[in-house]
Amino acid sequence: MKTLNIDLKELEKLKKDNFRERLEFIDKYVDWLKKTPNKKWSSEQKNLIN
Repeated sequence: MKTLNIDLKELEKLKKDNFRERLEFIDKYVDWLKKTPNKKWSSEQKNLIN
C-alpha cells in the first residue's frame, strides 16, 4: 500500500481560502437580499426548497 504525501501547509491554505470565499459569498448574498424585494427572493427560496 502506498502512503499519501499530504502537504499540511497546502491544506491549511485551502481551508483559509475556502473560508474566505464562503464569507464573501455570504456578504454578496446579504447585499442581494437587502436590495431585492421580499416577494422576489421569497419565491426564489421557495423554488430552491421545492
